[in-house]
Amino acid sequence: MDIAHKIVTRLLLEGLWDEKGPVTAKRGEPLAEEDLTELLRAPSAQFVVADVGASLLWVPVKDCFSFWKDEVRPHLAEPGSRAVLDSFPGNYCYFASEWDTDGASKIVVLEKRH
Repeated sequence: MDIAHKIVTRLLLEGLWDEKGPVTAKRGEPLAEEDLTELLRAPSAQFVVADVGASLLWVPVKDCFSFWKDEVRPHLAEPGSRAVLDSFPGNYCYFASEWDTDGASKIVVLEKRH
């Protein structure tokens, strides 16, 4: 299969990939709003959106703060909560987790529920 066309088939993700192939990263802790605010202070923090039926969306590092402010923050569900979709704009939310990599980059995976 061409990795560029690989789609998310289920959540909780077991691994990450990009157009080049598998990404060496391991799921870490779930993240709350305060955790994300702190992570965004790192210059290399990057969001990855996982939505069943779609390819992973890697948000460019330069766009992460505006993406956080405009898209993620209003839709962020607290870790371990039973999110009521009606309480979020557009009836969808994200559960966030940090993924550990061998490099200095910080990857935040946003698993979309709708």
